[in-house]
Amino acid sequence: MIPITIKQIETFIAVADARGFRRASERLNLSQSAVTAHIQQLESTLGVSLFHRTTRSVRLTQAGNDLLERARRTLTDLDDTVRTFRDEVAMTRGRVRFACAPSFASSILPPALAAFQNQYPEIFIQVREAYGSEIIEAIRNNTVDFGIGPLERDDKDITFTHILSDGFVAVLAGNHPLASKKKLKFTDILGEPVLAMPSRSATRSLLETIFENNGRTLAPKFEMLHHQTLISMADAGLGIAVLPETAVPPTRDGTYAIVPLTQPTEKRRMGILMARGHSPSPAAAAFAKMLPSFVPVKVRAK
Repeated sequence: MIPITIKQIETFIAVADARGFRRASERLNLSQSAVTAHIQQLESTLGVSLFHRTTRSVRLTQAGNDLLERARRTLTDLDDTVRTFRDEVAMTRGRVRFACAPSFASSILPPALAAFQNQYPEIFIQVREAYGSEIIEAIRNNTVDFGIGPLERDDKDITFTHILSDGFVAVLAGNHPLASKKKLKFTDILGEPVLAMPSRSATRSLLETIFENNGRTLAPKFEMLHHQTLISMADAGLGIAVLPETAVPPTRDGTYAIVPLTQPTEKRRMGILMARGHSPSPAAAAFAKMLPSFVPVKVRAK
């Protein structure tokens, strides 16, 4: 690295503006010998003379003129950079980028986002809905600051901060024979038409495992990307949707039933995923820190 200091640059600009070493030393509150030393060190490093010196005047050489514009621009850029970092620490500017599992994005995330934006309106937030493997990929590619979702298997490169554990429910039409049950076993739905998430979702993987453990192969009647689509299809009597409990809003008109699924009682662990060793921006760290307070108490991590 070229051994040029900010103090040398500041001194050079002061001498150029003051057209003299004595006046520059007064402006900088430095001794005249210190100002002279800074200029000599700068000239030595650059290998050129920056000033024409006489007993009556100090004028910039051609090299000095060439340097002056660049030096001003350098200090301006540095000031802007420092100001940007200070603004980010003060949360008056910045950006948060994260990937989020659809179930969390449709239920817990909206009020958390609203509260954060109300408190920090200048922070720009980018949210990407994604399934578990896609969240991990985005973290590895450094296209997001963190992720919100499940960690399906231990990963030495990813940290996981647990924030909730929720169970699974069956969503079915209100007139379905099983709708009146207070709870259902997973085996109760093995012979029913199942409405499922795509194969890359953690919920789908769980269902496939349960079916396999019972000697069956999961063959969804319909496969849809969004939870609300599956809920609407279940409400229409097209089958039973199996979804995380936090992803299913209470029915407003009582048309569909929500029945907890047990035996086996499966719990989905959701949390904040981040690359190990990653230092998030102040805005990203603040948003991740506030998220747990918006998780319902009944599923909040203890």
